[in-house]
Amino acid sequence: MTNKASGIETVMHHKDGSTNWQQIDQIINKHPPDIIVVGVPYDENNKEQEMIYIARSFGRKIKDRFDIEVVFVDEYLSSSEAKNQLKWHYAHKNADRSEVDMRSAQLILQTWLNETRPD
Repeated sequence: MTNKASGIETVMHHKDGSTNWQQIDQIINKHPPDIIVVGVPYDENNKEQEMIYIARSFGRKIKDRFDIEVVFVDEYLSSSEAKNQLKWHYAHKNADRSEVDMRSAQLILQTWLNETRPD
């Protein structure tokens, strides 16, 4: 195992907002993890907001569905950092949303790896 996070694919919600469990099942089966890292979006004052409850609920559902340990990591600024990195890398202003989401997930996972598995 390396200490470098990499992206696989972005799971999009269904149009009605429900979780795309079929796609998540496929990813889990293709890349069986030992642990799932879920980003929790605190704000700049480290206050909880509505999305935190949604993220924690999603983490509990993942744990129950797959019987896999779930850890939560502060994802503050991961999306804006991902956009900045993609803008620089691809030299354009409008990075694709799925690329931003995948890069954000990489940054969240890399944060956890750096905190739990230092070089």
